Amino acid sequence: MRFPNSPITEAILDITVNVDDDFEQTRLLDIHEEIKESFPNRQQRMAFQGGIEFNLENPDEIINPQSLSISNKPEGYIFLSEDKKRIIQAKLNGFTFSKLKPYEGWEKFYKEAYQLWQKYAEITFPTQVTRLGLRYINQIMIPAEGDIELNNYIKILPGIPDDLKVTMEGYFMQVRVCHPEYEPSRAIVNQTIGEVTDNEKGEKAYPLIFDIDVFQEVNLEANDDQTIKMIFEENLRRLRDEIFFKSITETAEELFK
Repeated sequence: MRFPNSPITEAILDITVNVDDDFEQTRLLDIHEEIKESFPNRQQRMAFQGGIEFNLENPDEIINPQSLSISNKPEGYIFLSEDKKRIIQAKLNGFTFSKLKPYEGWEKFYKEAYQLWQKYAEITFPTQVTRLGLRYINQIMIPAEGDIELNNYIKILPGIPDDLKVTMEGYFMQVRVCHPEYEPSRAIVNQTIGEVTDNEKGEKAYPLIFDIDVFQEVNLEANDDQTIKMIFEENLRRLRDEIFFKSITETAEELFK
């Protein structure tokens, strides 16, 4: 279902892989040479790791601070379009494509993402595809008029006992779910609400973030295009749609029209 005012602020397609141990990270720049006309901006992607030791009998005491291990080594590159609304992450362990608002439909999004993935695979020669992921970050702008009843817009909400006389001023909720029809795919649903701000019409509204991250662990060849597409379309996309459309109300849908 397409909405004129889609709540999708970012769509993300992610493919995790294994590559040969001797693959040189700088070879990922060969991808940029092929796409830099469409993705002229380049950044290095860094991995940060750190460690710190505490005395368990005295948590305020740090043990051997001179031995702390901190590293920030490059693990890939980020390529951005001129308007920074299309983003590629080319990493040693996989490929990620992000499309920021406006979202123009699944067919266009998947076609571009998969073409770019194939360029990544041609350079890196993955030995195995281990995980497929699809994530949609939605922002539902709830009008800030009078008393806000969130259950008028969203069906998944944290519960507060009726006899607990408190007012909810904010929340963060995360649930992990599965569905027998889409096994072995899984979904992680994050939801939170921000402070009042202006919507695109300049009206006051509360941004309700509805983040749906669906994924499936796999063991596939990188050139198994048919199976990869089938999992993305028949499992991940449909599971995401099932969660989203059965979690919002008709009142919420009216906001997207």
